[in-house]
Amino acid sequence: MLKGVPILPRGGGTPHSLKLMKESPEKYRNYMFLVPGMFFLLLFTYLPIMWSTWLSFNRWNLLSPQPKWCGVENFLKLWNHDVFWLVMKNSFFFVTVSIFPTMFLALVFAILIDERVKGRVYYIYSLFYPTLIPMAAAAMLWVYIYSPNLGVLNIVLSKFGLPKLGWLGSSQTSIWALIIMTFWKNLGFFMLIYLAGLQNVNRELYEAAYIDGAGWWRRHLAITFPLVGPTSLFVLIVAIILTFRVFDQIHLMTEGGPGNSSNVIVYYIYENGFKFFDWGIASALTTILVVILLFLTLLIFGLFGKRITYTAD
Repeated sequence: MLKGVPILPRGGGTPHSLKLMKESPEKYRNYMFLVPGMFFLLLFTYLPIMWSTWLSFNRWNLLSPQPKWCGVENFLKLWNHDVFWLVMKNSFFFVTVSIFPTMFLALVFAILIDERVKGRVYYIYSLFYPTLIPMAAAAMLWVYIYSPNLGVLNIVLSKFGLPKLGWLGSSQTSIWALIIMTFWKNLGFFMLIYLAGLQNVNRELYEAAYIDGAGWWRRHLAITFPLVGPTSLFVLIVAIILTFRVFDQIHLMTEGGPGNSSNVIVYYIYENGFKFFDWGIASALTTILVVILLFLTLLIFGLFGKRITYTAD
């Protein structure tokens, strides 16, 4: 045997050591690209979630400067607190009312823009521009629009003989005012995602449907809506997460009032953690929010994941 020359296995073929030399560098190099992303995901997502979950089972506030294990005490306090249930009701109402109209109109506008309607560039800029405005500036703009005496909205209502409303100062209208503002802010973002999804739809399908005599609505109901299913699933998940995390406009416009009528779970977490300094309750609320988002995500994928059309033959 010559020194340094590998022994070939019986029947020929490449020695196992040479295979490892050829395959391992490529294999492990691909995994190395994931390391930075996984590191930051672990550091800023998974570890805070685990830390918050552990804190939710501890009593930690100004009267108890060090975390003390208390089991499910924090969750029982929330269960028996009326404000908690009002906040949960507001949160689910906010999500349900704002998401589906936003998704539907975003898809309709994306279809119109994709069909090269007149003034296409103007529509793209006008719809997407609110997404580019910082939330603080957008909130201040809508505070002026909702102003009882000087607001544009009330001036328009008075022109039609309708009474002026205190949009942000009434428990009946405050959450609706926030929903309208959030709808305006998110519409262009979702429209752009749908517009990207429409580029994957085969144009020949529309031509065939047009030849068969299908009208505009019929073509899009039978072709567009099913084939943008993956995009709709993505938009739905993102919209749920973004809407449950709504905070800035509430903090700047209503501070959860009046009477907690516009308070939602993230702002309630902020109140307990940074106003009342009850970090145990705040951690319990954070854990509840994570569980809700995880449950809704799994539920949506379970209900719609297998029904999504990814290709059209």
